[in-house]
Amino acid sequence: MKYLSLILGILAIANVIYTFFGDHLTTAIFGFEVSIWTYRLFWGILAVGCIFDYIRKSKKTV
Repeated sequence: MKYLSLILGILAIANVIYTFFGDHLTTAIFGFEVSIWTYRLFWGILAVGCIFDYIRKSKKTV
């Protein structure tokens, strides 16, 4: 299950990178319209949290 955090982190990073290739000014999070920078911040925090969780779990098992 520790790899789930890594996979979610990678997908979140990919989602942030993907937003730079489109012509988006706003997008939706949980049905609420937010600016693209808020969307990127949300996914960036999620990515950092997931990757940090993976690193913490991998150090715990070593």
